[in-house]
Amino acid sequence: MALPAPLVLLAALALCWARGERPTVRLLDQEGPILEGSYVTMECLTDEDGADMSQFTFQKYSRWLQSWVSLDRPDRLRCWFFDVNVTRAHGRLLLAIEALQSWHAGAYRCLAANATGNASASAEIRLRVEYLRSVYVTRAHTWCGTVGDSLAVMEGEDLELQCSADASQPPVYEWSRQGDDWVVASSSLSLPQVSQEQAGTYVCRARHPGLPHLASSRAVRLDVQGAQSSYQLEPGLGLSTPMLLLAVGLPALLLLLLVVGLGAFVLRHRDAPKVPAREEPGQRTPIYKGSLESVPSAVGDQQPLVP
Repeated sequence: MALPAPLVLLAALALCWARGERPTVRLLDQEGPILEGSYVTMECLTDEDGADMSQFTFQKYSRWLQSWVSLDRPDRLRCWFFDVNVTRAHGRLLLAIEALQSWHAGAYRCLAANATGNASASAEIRLRVEYLRSVYVTRAHTWCGTVGDSLAVMEGEDLELQCSADASQPPVYEWSRQGDDWVVASSSLSLPQVSQEQAGTYVCRARHPGLPHLASSRAVRLDVQGAQSSYQLEPGLGLSTPMLLLAVGLPALLLLLLVVGLGAFVLRHRDAPKVPAREEPGQRTPIYKGSLESVPSAVGDQQPLVP
Protein backbone atom coordinates (compact mmCIF):
# COMPACT_ATOMS: atom_id res chain seq x y z
CA MET A 1 0.00 0.00 0.00
CA ALA A 2 1.38 3.45 -0.99
CA LEU A 3 2.16 5.84 1.82
CA PRO A 4 0.63 9.33 1.89
CA ALA A 5 2.74 12.13 0.39
CA PRO A 6 3.55 13.79 3.75
CA LEU A 7 4.89 10.48 5.10
CA VAL A 8 7.03 10.04 1.99
CA LEU A 9 8.46 13.53 2.47
CA LEU A 10 9.21 12.91 6.15
CA ALA A 11 10.85 9.62 5.30
CA ALA A 12 13.04 11.30 2.67
CA LEU A 13 14.04 14.04 5.10
CA ALA A 14 14.81 11.50 7.82
CA LEU A 15 16.99 9.59 5.35
CA CYS A 16 18.84 12.76 4.42
CA TRP A 17 19.41 13.71 8.06
CA ALA A 18 20.63 10.21 8.82
CA ARG A 19 23.15 10.40 5.98
CA GLY A 20 24.09 13.97 6.80
CA GLU A 21 23.10 15.02 3.26
CA ARG A 22 21.91 18.51 2.40
CA PRO A 23 20.91 20.07 -0.94
CA THR A 24 23.32 22.38 -2.70
CA VAL A 25 22.88 25.42 -4.94
CA ARG A 26 25.14 26.20 -7.87
CA LEU A 27 25.32 28.81 -10.61
CA LEU A 28 25.05 27.47 -14.15
CA ASP A 29 27.29 28.68 -16.98
CA GLN A 30 28.65 31.59 -14.97
CA GLU A 31 32.31 32.51 -14.79
CA GLY A 32 33.86 35.63 -13.37
CA PRO A 33 32.04 38.69 -12.00
CA ILE A 34 28.29 38.93 -12.48
CA LEU A 35 27.37 42.17 -14.23
CA GLU A 36 24.11 44.07 -14.02
CA GLY A 37 21.72 43.15 -16.81
CA SER A 38 23.14 39.64 -17.34
CA TYR A 39 21.17 36.37 -17.34
CA VAL A 40 21.67 34.17 -14.26
CA THR A 41 20.45 30.63 -13.55
CA MET A 42 20.73 28.68 -10.27
CA GLU A 43 20.00 24.99 -9.72
CA CYS A 44 19.15 23.10 -6.55
CA LEU A 45 20.78 19.67 -6.39
CA THR A 46 20.80 16.69 -4.04
CA ASP A 47 23.19 13.74 -3.80
CA GLU A 48 20.34 11.28 -4.24
CA ASP A 49 19.76 10.23 -7.83
CA GLY A 50 16.19 10.71 -9.03
CA ALA A 51 15.18 12.81 -6.02
CA ASP A 52 11.76 14.43 -6.16
CA MET A 53 12.71 18.11 -6.51
CA SER A 54 9.07 19.17 -6.26
CA GLN A 55 9.51 18.86 -2.49
CA PHE A 56 12.23 21.55 -2.43
CA THR A 57 12.11 25.31 -2.86
CA PHE A 58 14.40 28.30 -3.37
CA GLN A 59 14.59 31.03 -0.76
CA LYS A 60 16.11 34.51 -0.66
CA TYR A 61 17.03 36.40 2.48
CA SER A 62 15.18 39.71 2.72
CA ARG A 63 17.00 42.36 4.75
CA TRP A 64 13.79 44.39 4.88
CA LEU A 65 11.74 41.52 6.33
CA GLN A 66 14.69 40.08 8.28
CA SER A 67 13.70 36.57 7.21
CA TRP A 68 13.94 34.00 4.41
CA VAL A 69 11.28 34.25 1.70
CA SER A 70 10.21 31.35 -0.54
CA LEU A 71 10.51 32.41 -4.16
CA ASP A 72 8.06 29.92 -5.73
CA ARG A 73 5.05 31.02 -3.68
CA PRO A 74 2.87 33.58 -5.48
CA ASP A 75 1.34 34.73 -2.19
CA ARG A 76 4.71 36.33 -1.36
CA LEU A 77 4.49 38.58 -4.44
CA ARG A 78 7.72 37.22 -5.83
CA CYS A 79 6.54 37.77 -9.43
CA TRP A 80 7.05 41.53 -9.23
CA PHE A 81 8.87 42.07 -5.92
CA PHE A 82 11.78 39.69 -6.57
CA ASP A 83 11.40 39.34 -10.37
CA VAL A 84 12.60 35.74 -10.60
CA ASN A 85 11.30 32.62 -12.32
CA VAL A 86 11.29 29.23 -10.55
CA THR A 87 10.70 26.17 -12.76
CA ARG A 88 10.54 22.41 -12.19
CA ALA A 89 11.11 20.67 -15.50
CA HIS A 90 12.49 17.16 -16.14
CA GLY A 91 13.09 16.64 -12.45
CA ARG A 92 15.26 19.76 -12.06
CA LEU A 93 14.65 22.77 -9.80
CA LEU A 94 15.87 25.97 -11.46
CA LEU A 95 15.77 29.66 -10.57
CA ALA A 96 16.30 32.10 -13.45
CA ILE A 97 16.80 35.87 -13.44
CA GLU A 98 16.52 37.31 -16.93
CA ALA A 99 17.88 40.85 -16.39
CA LEU A 100 19.92 41.00 -13.21
CA GLN A 101 19.54 44.18 -11.13
CA SER A 102 21.16 45.46 -7.97
CA TRP A 103 18.20 44.41 -5.78
CA HIS A 104 18.78 40.78 -6.83
CA ALA A 105 22.03 40.73 -4.89
CA GLY A 106 22.01 38.83 -1.62
CA ALA A 107 21.89 35.33 -0.13
CA TYR A 108 20.02 32.42 -1.72
CA ARG A 109 19.49 28.85 -0.54
CA CYS A 110 17.47 25.69 -1.20
CA LEU A 111 15.62 23.51 1.30
CA ALA A 112 12.66 21.19 1.72
CA ALA A 113 9.37 23.00 1.12
CA ASN A 114 7.80 21.92 4.44
CA ALA A 115 10.94 22.10 6.57
CA THR A 116 10.55 23.94 9.87
CA GLY A 117 14.25 24.48 10.59
CA ASN A 118 17.59 25.06 8.89
CA ALA A 119 18.88 21.49 9.25
CA SER A 120 17.83 20.54 5.72
CA ALA A 121 18.81 23.86 4.09
CA SER A 122 21.68 24.13 1.68
CA ALA A 123 24.67 26.33 2.24
CA GLU A 124 24.01 29.95 1.28
CA ILE A 125 25.18 31.22 -2.07
CA ARG A 126 25.71 34.97 -2.19
CA LEU A 127 24.92 36.73 -5.43
CA ARG A 128 26.98 39.87 -5.99
CA VAL A 129 26.03 42.25 -8.79
CA GLU A 130 28.70 44.54 -10.24
CA TYR A 131 27.60 47.80 -11.86
CA LEU A 132 28.63 51.38 -12.57
CA ARG A 133 25.94 53.79 -13.64
CA SER A 134 25.73 57.52 -14.36
CA VAL A 135 28.47 59.99 -13.42
CA TYR A 136 27.50 63.25 -11.67
CA VAL A 137 29.42 66.51 -11.29
CA THR A 138 28.69 69.04 -8.55
CA ARG A 139 30.27 72.32 -7.47
CA ALA A 140 31.59 72.34 -3.92
CA HIS A 141 30.82 75.06 -1.34
CA THR A 142 27.58 76.20 -3.01
CA TRP A 143 23.98 75.94 -1.81
CA CYS A 144 22.92 74.28 -5.07
CA GLY A 145 25.88 72.33 -6.37
CA THR A 146 24.32 70.57 -9.36
CA VAL A 147 26.27 71.25 -12.56
CA GLY A 148 24.81 70.84 -16.04
CA ASP A 149 26.63 70.53 -19.34
CA SER A 150 28.16 74.00 -18.94
CA LEU A 151 29.29 76.21 -16.06
CA ALA A 152 30.01 79.98 -16.10
CA VAL A 153 32.28 81.55 -13.46
CA MET A 154 33.83 84.99 -12.98
CA GLU A 155 37.50 85.46 -13.61
CA GLY A 156 39.44 85.24 -10.34
CA GLU A 157 36.95 82.99 -8.54
CA ASP A 158 37.93 79.75 -6.82
CA LEU A 159 36.33 76.67 -8.38
CA GLU A 160 36.14 73.12 -7.02
CA LEU A 161 34.28 70.37 -8.84
CA GLN A 162 33.29 67.03 -7.29
CA CYS A 163 32.74 63.86 -9.31
CA SER A 164 30.63 60.90 -8.16
CA ALA A 165 29.04 57.80 -9.65
CA ASP A 166 26.47 55.19 -8.63
CA ALA A 167 28.48 51.97 -8.45
CA SER A 168 28.61 48.63 -6.62
CA GLN A 169 32.12 49.47 -5.37
CA PRO A 170 33.85 52.86 -4.82
CA PRO A 171 35.05 53.85 -8.31
CA VAL A 172 38.44 55.21 -9.36
CA TYR A 173 38.16 58.79 -10.64
CA GLU A 174 40.32 60.97 -12.87
CA TRP A 175 39.98 64.47 -14.31
CA SER A 176 41.33 65.78 -17.62
CA ARG A 177 40.78 68.65 -20.04
CA GLN A 178 40.14 68.11 -23.72
CA GLY A 179 43.17 69.10 -25.75
CA ASP A 180 45.61 68.69 -22.84
CA ASP A 181 47.65 65.66 -21.78
CA TRP A 182 47.43 66.10 -17.98
CA VAL A 183 45.35 63.87 -15.72
CA VAL A 184 44.35 64.41 -12.09
CA ALA A 185 43.74 61.09 -10.30
CA SER A 186 41.09 62.32 -7.86
CA SER A 187 37.35 62.72 -7.51
CA SER A 188 37.76 66.50 -7.01
CA LEU A 189 39.24 69.14 -9.29
CA SER A 190 40.42 72.46 -7.77
CA LEU A 191 41.00 75.55 -9.90
CA PRO A 192 41.98 78.49 -7.65
CA GLN A 193 41.56 81.99 -9.09
CA VAL A 194 40.28 80.83 -12.46
CA SER A 195 41.68 82.64 -15.49
CA GLN A 196 40.27 82.88 -18.99
CA GLU A 197 43.06 80.60 -20.23
CA GLN A 198 41.57 77.80 -18.10
CA ALA A 199 38.27 77.84 -19.98
CA GLY A 200 37.49 74.66 -21.85
CA THR A 201 35.83 71.26 -21.56
CA TYR A 202 36.72 69.19 -18.49
CA VAL A 203 35.99 65.46 -18.35
CA CYS A 204 35.52 63.28 -15.27
CA ARG A 205 35.97 59.57 -15.85
CA ALA A 206 34.89 56.90 -13.32
CA ARG A 207 36.10 53.27 -13.53
CA HIS A 208 35.11 50.17 -11.58
CA PRO A 209 38.10 49.18 -9.41
CA GLY A 210 38.00 45.49 -10.38
CA LEU A 211 36.58 45.81 -13.90
CA PRO A 212 38.43 48.50 -15.91
CA HIS A 213 36.13 48.06 -18.89
CA LEU A 214 33.17 49.05 -16.70
CA ALA A 215 33.53 52.85 -16.92
CA SER A 216 31.58 56.03 -17.63
CA SER A 217 32.42 59.71 -18.04
CA ARG A 218 30.87 63.18 -17.83
CA ALA A 219 32.00 66.36 -19.65
CA VAL A 220 31.45 69.94 -18.42
CA ARG A 221 32.21 73.06 -20.45
CA LEU A 222 33.75 75.84 -18.33
CA ASP A 223 33.17 79.47 -19.42
CA VAL A 224 35.23 82.17 -17.69
CA GLN A 225 33.73 85.68 -17.84
CA GLY A 226 35.63 88.90 -17.40
CA ALA A 227 34.57 91.82 -15.21
CA GLN A 228 33.13 93.78 -18.16
CA SER A 229 30.69 90.95 -18.94
CA SER A 230 29.42 90.49 -15.40
CA TYR A 231 26.16 92.29 -16.10
CA GLN A 232 25.61 91.02 -19.63
CA LEU A 233 23.26 88.29 -20.63
CA GLU A 234 24.63 85.06 -21.96
CA PRO A 235 24.78 84.91 -25.80
CA GLY A 236 22.01 82.33 -25.90
CA LEU A 237 19.74 84.63 -23.86
CA GLY A 238 20.45 87.96 -25.61
CA LEU A 239 17.39 90.13 -26.48
CA SER A 240 17.04 93.12 -28.80
CA THR A 241 15.90 96.45 -27.32
CA PRO A 242 12.29 96.26 -28.65
CA MET A 243 11.93 92.69 -27.45
CA LEU A 244 13.36 93.60 -24.04
CA LEU A 245 10.91 96.53 -23.70
CA LEU A 246 8.03 94.30 -24.70
CA ALA A 247 9.07 91.54 -22.29
CA VAL A 248 9.31 93.98 -19.37
CA GLY A 249 6.67 96.60 -20.24
CA LEU A 250 3.77 94.34 -21.18
CA PRO A 251 3.53 92.56 -17.81
CA ALA A 252 3.89 95.91 -16.00
CA LEU A 253 1.07 97.46 -18.09
CA LEU A 254 -1.24 94.52 -17.43
CA LEU A 255 -0.54 94.76 -13.71
CA LEU A 256 -1.29 98.51 -13.73
CA LEU A 257 -4.60 97.99 -15.54
CA LEU A 258 -5.58 95.30 -13.05
CA VAL A 259 -4.84 97.59 -10.07
CA VAL A 260 -6.76 100.54 -11.60
CA GLY A 261 -9.77 98.39 -12.44
CA LEU A 262 -9.87 96.89 -8.98
CA GLY A 263 -9.63 100.33 -7.36
CA ALA A 264 -12.48 101.73 -9.50
CA PHE A 265 -14.68 98.77 -8.63
CA VAL A 266 -14.10 99.25 -4.89
CA LEU A 267 -14.77 103.03 -5.01
CA ARG A 268 -17.93 102.63 -7.06
CA HIS A 269 -19.50 100.17 -4.64
CA ARG A 270 -18.41 102.15 -1.59
CA ASP A 271 -19.95 105.51 -2.72
CA ALA A 272 -23.16 104.07 -4.20
CA PRO A 273 -26.33 105.32 -2.33
CA LYS A 274 -28.05 102.76 -0.27
CA VAL A 275 -31.48 101.77 -1.61
CA PRO A 276 -34.10 101.20 1.10
CA ALA A 277 -35.65 97.81 1.19
CA ARG A 278 -38.91 97.58 -0.70
CA GLU A 279 -42.01 97.01 1.35
CA GLU A 280 -44.21 94.05 0.75
CA PRO A 281 -47.43 94.60 -1.24
CA GLY A 282 -50.17 96.13 0.83
CA GLN A 283 -49.88 99.25 3.02
CA ARG A 284 -49.53 98.60 6.70
CA THR A 285 -52.13 100.21 8.97
CA PRO A 286 -51.89 101.26 12.58
CA ILE A 287 -52.15 98.49 15.07
CA TYR A 288 -55.03 97.94 17.47
CA LYS A 289 -54.72 98.80 21.08
CA GLY A 290 -52.95 95.99 22.84
CA SER A 291 -51.90 94.35 19.57
CA LEU A 292 -48.25 93.46 18.87
CA GLU A 293 -48.50 93.20 15.08
CA SER A 294 -49.92 95.30 12.28
CA VAL A 295 -52.29 93.99 9.67
CA PRO A 296 -52.50 94.81 5.95
CA SER A 297 -54.97 97.54 5.06
CA ALA A 298 -56.56 95.21 2.56
CA VAL A 299 -58.14 93.36 5.43
CA GLY A 300 -61.50 94.94 6.10
CA ASP A 301 -62.70 95.67 9.64
CA GLN A 302 -65.48 97.68 11.26
CA GLN A 303 -63.59 98.53 14.43
CA PRO A 304 -62.60 102.16 14.96
CA LEU A 305 -58.85 102.90 15.14
CA VAL A 306 -57.27 104.00 18.35
CA PRO A 307 -56.84 107.78 18.36
